[in-house]
Amino acid sequence: MSTFLRVVCSTVFASAVLVTSASPTGCSDDGSGTTGRRIVLETRIAASPESKQFTNAKGWNVTITKALVSTGAMYFYDGDPLFAFGPRSRSSGFIRSASAHPGHYVPGNAKGEMLTPSSADLLAGTTLGVGDGTTGTVRSATFTYSSPATGPAAGELGANVIVLEGSAVKATETRMFHAELAPGDVVDTKGKTAIEGCPFAQADMPKDGTVTVTVDLTMWFDQVQFEELPMSVDGRSVTFTDGLARNQLVRGTKGALSYRFAYASR
Repeated sequence: MSTFLRVVCSTVFASAVLVTSASPTGCSDDGSGTTGRRIVLETRIAASPESKQFTNAKGWNVTITKALVSTGAMYFYDGDPLFAFGPRSRSSGFIRSASAHPGHYVPGNAKGEMLTPSSADLLAGTTLGVGDGTTGTVRSATFTYSSPATGPAAGELGANVIVLEGSAVKATETRMFHAELAPGDVVDTKGKTAIEGCPFAQADMPKDGTVTVTVDLTMWFDQVQFEELPMSVDGRSVTFTDGLARNQLVRGTKGALSYRFAYASR
């Protein structure tokens, strides 16, 4: 039995003891039990379609030519996400504007996990691994970063969790940029490299399926003031160093709305 299923079953048992003296039904690897039937969940990741070229809130026309990430475990829950969305858009399935969900994020019951660390080229899309889950409704997720990198993009990432390259143009000004973010850049208030309360398009998972993580790079760069980044003098990319533009990028990567999860049966 997987770690995920053991945790779920332990929770069910503890709840049953508190409610009644009768023995709980229990759980097993064949999926019998009170928490739902066991399913297998493959996890994929890719940048949103609009991430390759867009205009940010500061008027810069941004083109992304490289976007690599080093991923850690992914966790799926039935609790509401940190932010509540309105009607879905035709392109991405979500609208960009959202209102904060009241109070702090409450994950609710665990519905699945993918624990294998890996790495990905977001512009090309990558399968990260396969994890466990149980049938039932999902509404939110936790995304984590991992270092040192493993998997297909490990060589370029090294100890970094994010590597980005591209260009930004505004009127007559152009900035060629390169950015490397380390684990310390993406830690949350608990000291974890985790993005909690990410929106998971509500779905009833009836059987084995694929969980797709869509990373919206437009939200990472939305507030970046590229004029704060020095101009290139030799045609090569200028690396984001300490400064306002880098801080704005770092803040963008920590937004839960930048990481959108969805389930599809197979």
